[in-house]
Amino acid sequence: MTPRMSHRDRLLAALRRQPVDYVPCAPFFNPLTPEQRVGRVWQFPFGPSEQEMAEYCVKALGVGPAVALPLGDYQANFFMSLYYRPHPEVTSRVWFEDGQIHKVYRTPAGDIRAAVRYDERWPHGLDVPFWSDFTIGHFTRPWLEDERDLECLRHILRPLDGRDELERVRFECAAMRAVAERLGLATIAHVGLGLTGAMQLCGSQQICMMVVERPDLVKAYLEFEHGRNLRHIEIACELGADVIRRNGFYETCDFYSPRMLEEFLGPLLRQEIEAVHGAGRLIGYTVNTGLMPMLDYLASLDFDCLLHLDAAAEGCDLAKIRDRMAGRKSFWMGPSNVHFLGGGDPEWPRRALRETFDVLGKRGLIVTPSPSVHSIMPWNSFLAMVDEWKKLR
Repeated sequence: MTPRMSHRDRLLAALRRQPVDYVPCAPFFNPLTPEQRVGRVWQFPFGPSEQEMAEYCVKALGVGPAVALPLGDYQANFFMSLYYRPHPEVTSRVWFEDGQIHKVYRTPAGDIRAAVRYDERWPHGLDVPFWSDFTIGHFTRPWLEDERDLECLRHILRPLDGRDELERVRFECAAMRAVAERLGLATIAHVGLGLTGAMQLCGSQQICMMVVERPDLVKAYLEFEHGRNLRHIEIACELGADVIRRNGFYETCDFYSPRMLEEFLGPLLRQEIEAVHGAGRLIGYTVNTGLMPMLDYLASLDFDCLLHLDAAAEGCDLAKIRDRMAGRKSFWMGPSNVHFLGGGDPEWPRRALRETFDVLGKRGLIVTPSPSVHSIMPWNSFLAMVDEWKKLR
């Protein structure tokens, strides 16, 4: 029998595919923005803060989520803008005109601008953020169209090397690390967006055309972001992150061929993996759909874990994914939130979790709804999954 483990030790052992006392449940949560919740009921029995979420999960449910260190594209598993450090001369202006929201940054390299159509589905108020899934369908002018835009971004999206920024990040990470230590939880830092971020800057159709028509621009952007990622990985590891999560949500064959993924991303991802492993930490990779054509490519990347796979997506064969990874990667996943949590029938997530256990087994499995629980989804569906996990673990 494996001795009783803390939530942290259990999660880290499972990520390494080592023996655990039982399969960990480490869910991710997404509160959505206030605009996205209009007309919907807040379902979480805790408020929109990492500490409240962690306290409730441990004390009321007996599950052990990883506590997010506020460094990357998500804070506390909750959406926020990436931290960045604009050049002191950078200024910005945002305004509403002719049914569109416009935003411009003035930089030493010139102006960079974007515009989006405003309607009742726009979730960001009077702003046009750099990284949001919800800009993609609203763009009338995306952020990144040419080399001049990229030069402007270099003056805005600088790594967190300024004294004030580093002091703030050290303080905020120390506060969240203290929460994790008190509750016996692991810590996670979300670093890097790659082609996911490029799509959010360019739009989905635009980025798919750019990798064919303007590959040098896309590669230059990815190299630029890669430099930030390496520095932020270094900072995250210094500040106590147990796990680094690299976001590859839209870096899949829903949009690109395996050959394109290897050409544009493969060498950069391998350097980021090496940086994390060199610091003695673990690294996971978020992929959700469009996986089946890219299994050989995924197997060639030495990520410790694949996160948030949607086993209910059309064409997904979880057994084939398991077999191709050949016991070299753990899986941090569970019932599809869209297919099995949103409908309100508690039997659906129970059945989906049983199927996950049947296919993947217990070694190297960490349970979460894939990719996360949303604040407007029926809470009873999530509780049903947790109850089923306690029977199966």
